[in-house]
Amino acid sequence: MKDKIKFVKSIKKFGEEELGLFFDGSFVKLAKDEFSCNWVYACYKNRMQSALKDNFPYEFHSDMNKALKRQKALEKKGFDTYFYHAEAHGGKKCPITKEMLESDRARQCYVVLHEAWHATSSRNNHNFPYSFEESSGRVVGLFGGIEFAKYINDDELLRTTADQEKAWSMFADFINDSYKKLNDLMKKDASEGEIAELKKKLNIKAEKLYKILPDSWEKIELKKEINNAYILRYYDYTVHYPLAKSIFIKTGSLQKTMKFYSELFKNASDEKQVKKVIRDLKKEFL
Repeated sequence: MKDKIKFVKSIKKFGEEELGLFFDGSFVKLAKDEFSCNWVYACYKNRMQSALKDNFPYEFHSDMNKALKRQKALEKKGFDTYFYHAEAHGGKKCPITKEMLESDRARQCYVVLHEAWHATSSRNNHNFPYSFEESSGRVVGLFGGIEFAKYINDDELLRTTADQEKAWSMFADFINDSYKKLNDLMKKDASEGEIAELKKKLNIKAEKLYKILPDSWEKIELKKEINNAYILRYYDYTVHYPLAKSIFIKTGSLQKTMKFYSELFKNASDEKQVKKVIRDLKKEFL
């Protein structure tokens, strides 16, 4: 147990001292009682839109049983739902959870650095649209893990963090393609049967992808039901991942990339300006 806690704190130290990330008091103390990190998603069956209050993408619950009850209630109302149980959250003073300590080392690297990106973005008023913050946070977490493995000269960790990024890239392609197919079909006022048939095909595709994906957390996620809520949830993490990754590759440094990200939306005051920033970035980097 002590070695696992020490490893998590070593990732945090790397994030603070080498990457300049802000943690806002997270990953200092062990979680007490039954605290855990749970998200519930609900989506309409005939359109790619959240069914939650004010169209918010998710509900967060610190009690897993309450989250599962909420998911069942939303299912009974006729929505597609997805339950996500995680190792940490990106808010202030997130403790070291038992789920964090039970995760493999590559996943721990990703989670610690990804969540720190949220705290850093909030502190520095990056003004990111939600989907870009999540996608760029994937780059920070995944490639930050690879850099950490190199920093401590751990070949096995380097292999698993590299596999983790490869798995995510393949998973992201699947999510982005699935979202486009579902959204395009639903815009045509497709019947329930047509939508159900497409979801069936996507679940079959997920099974095939599972067989070729490197061992990873993403591989496990492919065993879950692929429905609108599942796709909508992950789309926020994948829609801009190819762009965010391309920026990192062409910049050549994670520190420089994070600085570049941080300036992108500072002057974007509305959705129209945000879309223009994204369009211009795609022209330059994709």
